Amino acid sequence: VLRTADNLRMFGDSTQDVFVLESEIYDINLTTRYTFLTEEYKGYAGLANYYREGLIEKGILTKSQESGDIPFYYDIISGVKETSHILGIQYLHTFSMTTFDEAGKISDDLAANGINNQVMNLQGWFNEGYYHDAPHDIRIIRKLGGKSGLEKLQDRVTANNGRMYADVAFQEVTFADDHFNYKAESSRYYGAGYVASLGQVNPTTLRNTTGLGYPETRWDLLSPKFLPRYVQKFSNKIAKIDIDGISLRDLGDKLHSDKKRTNCINREEALDIVIGQLDVLEATGKKLMTNAGNDYSFSYSSDIINAPTTGNNFALVDEHIPLYQMIIHGYIPYSTELLNFQDNNEMTKTILLSIETGSSPHYLFTWKASSEMKNTGLNRYYATTYETWKDDAISVYEQINDALKHVSGAAMTDHRILDNGVRKITYDNGVIIYINYDSEAQKADGLEVPAMWYRLEGK
Repeated sequence: VLRTADNLRMFGDSTQDVFVLESEIYDINLTTRYTFLTEEYKGYAGLANYYREGLIEKGILTKSQESGDIPFYYDIISGVKETSHILGIQYLHTFSMTTFDEAGKISDDLAANGINNQVMNLQGWFNEGYYHDAPHDIRIIRKLGGKSGLEKLQDRVTANNGRMYADVAFQEVTFADDHFNYKAESSRYYGAGYVASLGQVNPTTLRNTTGLGYPETRWDLLSPKFLPRYVQKFSNKIAKIDIDGISLRDLGDKLHSDKKRTNCINREEALDIVIGQLDVLEATGKKLMTNAGNDYSFSYSSDIINAPTTGNNFALVDEHIPLYQMIIHGYIPYSTELLNFQDNNEMTKTILLSIETGSSPHYLFTWKASSEMKNTGLNRYYATTYETWKDDAISVYEQINDALKHVSGAAMTDHRILDNGVRKITYDNGVIIYINYDSEAQKADGLEVPAMWYRLEGK
């Protein structure tokens, strides 16, 4: 969008709209670059290989040293906000869904069940829980275990041959933060200057601006202008805490402008600001994990969670291909989206999709029963109880790992959809995986691929 335009409504009357045009054009030197792919780089597989090689040459991607068992990714929800009352006055308090000690027990139990490569994403550990206050400081929740409990948890995860990341949201500031100056620090739309605030999807209007009864689930977009202030303060604090990693809930995949009339920041300028903050966070010495990270975050990401496994389902799309995974497999470990909330009757298909895309499984756990969150802003997470899910999660991991451990650390060099619908995925270590989503066995390259299963060759 080279120049933003908007309708400014006068006096609340739709007949009195004034067309407002942004005063400055998009002040960026725009260029168009074409790359003509040779026979060596034909098809979408060639496109992925070419793009990957370019990222390697720029030093953005570095070959992973991992081999053997793939990671098992799991989120832990610790502190959760809940509405309470005192003397008839409503307020939000934070209760524990999983203490740091209980999170350690989950890590120990997974290790005891043979998961020797685990990645924990600890959520809700500071500043009043999952929907935490803006991270200009770090107040580790004492009822969860405090700073010492958090560092002991890190030690337990490390002892189980795992890595732990502490989750933080920088750009989405909850409405429950009473100290955030949303009028000054939020991004704005250009026309009437409305504050950019979003939330959950209202099922009646389909607008993504509601709290559905829980104001903490609504959030303001922090202006890129103020992002460095929060990141720097957080970095100074987190550097003093003995943990290995930081999980970026929204800094690796969300990029937005700020159209304040007096100081417009466009998306390219916002990108420069975000990259600068990734540099600041990397300088803490902590590993960074991004959520469905965009390519500008690749060079900073030790892990990526929630990598997309399907396309956007537009009518124009007739096939889904794992282009994202073809670019980064063997360079950055990554996971699927949460599997707790997949249709259990379709779990075999989900396992095959994970194998096709080279994705590690990803689950969400709580120590307490998920029903405890029924009357909170996290009521959408209705199936998280560890004791309920651990057997299924371990079984799914073992099935995916049986296939993908043979290509751990290898680049995905080719992906083809054969005439009979069988997927053929080739890796640079010589391993080929055939995926058959059909209810009947199919032939591929003279080999029989079982119905609704896979076949591994070259291991």
